Amino acid sequence: MSLRNHLTERLFRLFDKTKRRNKPSCLNEEKREKKLHLVLDLDHTLLHSIHVSQLSQKERYLIEETDSRVDLGRFEKGNPNEHLIKLRPFLEDFLQEANKLFCMYVYTMGTYRYAKSVLSFIDPDKIYFGDRVITREKSPCTKTLDLLSADKRRVVIVDDTSTVWPKHKRNVLKISKYIYFREGMKWESYAEKKRDESRSKGALSNVLKLLQKAHRRFEELDSNDLRLLIRDSCRQCCF
Repeated sequence: MSLRNHLTERLFRLFDKTKRRNKPSCLNEEKREKKLHLVLDLDHTLLHSIHVSQLSQKERYLIEETDSRVDLGRFEKGNPNEHLIKLRPFLEDFLQEANKLFCMYVYTMGTYRYAKSVLSFIDPDKIYFGDRVITREKSPCTKTLDLLSADKRRVVIVDDTSTVWPKHKRNVLKISKYIYFREGMKWESYAEKKRDESRSKGALSNVLKLLQKAHRRFEELDSNDLRLLIRDSCRQCCF
């Protein structure tokens, strides 16, 4: 072999070795392909909804404030079914940040018509949920992850009620119930007091921190089961 051919062969070997060293491993490729999923309840989790006819006398001032407040929505105006929706504090920030980490779904025991009106208010451009909405028509009695095309080990559910998930309680991250309107309560509501849940220290803010922490650990540990990380994080958090 000539000196020129010998040097050429060595260069090819060196190039091939460098290429193999810099090529991402199969593990890293699989890791990037993993998708985590976040299933969100609507009522008492992300918002509180009430029929206008059920507002207490001290809450009726809200009817006139719906046009000036971004956290209040008024639907079916003038109809017997007219209702108000009050968004939970920190909701917009929560959705923006969670959307960076998860593929998000809405799962509600409400009707499709109701869910559509709510989502036209909180996600009008379908940025966060797209058409990933499951309602009473598909799931009338209980909720199930069997309706999702997702690995159940990589799904976390945020809901104020865990009993509606009889088969998937391990996936549920239970959040405190958001109650803004009085709606039959014996004590004054947030609306009557003209107060609200804290944005920075409220339930959604705390849940977001937990989800972010669990997501980081999921990537660092190359875990296959997000449920275990959520459970471990829950032991250290209160929301």
